[in-house]
Amino acid sequence: MTSETLSRRHFIQGSGALAGSSLFRLSVPAALAAAQAACSARDEGATFTTLTAAEAVELEAISARILPTTSTPGARDAGVIYFMDNVLGEKFAFMLPGVRDMLVEFQQGIADRFDGTLKFSDLSEADQDTWIGANDTTQFFSVVKTLTLWGFFAMSSYGGNKDNMAWDLIDFDGHGAAQPPFGYYDAQYMEEQNNGN
Repeated sequence: MTSETLSRRHFIQGSGALAGSSLFRLSVPAALAAAQAACSARDEGATFTTLTAAEAVELEAISARILPTTSTPGARDAGVIYFMDNVLGEKFAFMLPGVRDMLVEFQQGIADRFDGTLKFSDLSEADQDTWIGANDTTQFFSVVKTLTLWGFFAMSSYGGNKDNMAWDLIDFDGHGAAQPPFGYYDAQYMEEQNNGN
């Protein structure tokens, strides 16, 4: 069996486990609504409403290694942590204890491996990447990776993807291809909206 086959198998197994997790039971409209509130919080530089400051620092550091800032913007630039803060808030509070427990587990062993350093955010980027590499098959990492991608590629008006930076990276014009009205029913709706009905 080749390493490519093993990698593919691990990817499929990991994807299946993640798809069955609570995170993927969220409806798209609910996730988008959460992202809208996150967008406002990010732009206003608000304090976190769900995560503690310490948790936010750690989750942001992890997301920044998943999508690092290089010559192009990354998760930190897009305000992904505010998306996470909101998604793990009111409507999805049932997930928060698990994420918190998994974050504690993720941090365990850092001090032993990296000469007394206690937190992921205090590691150098190279050491952060090493630690992620040793933990990238955990459910916690899968959840954080998914939240990072959702927050980064969400419509800018819904949160994350500040100034459509993610769309610019992939040359996606999300607003040009499908503008209303699409048919007579849309035209009527748009007319009603424009007339304040």
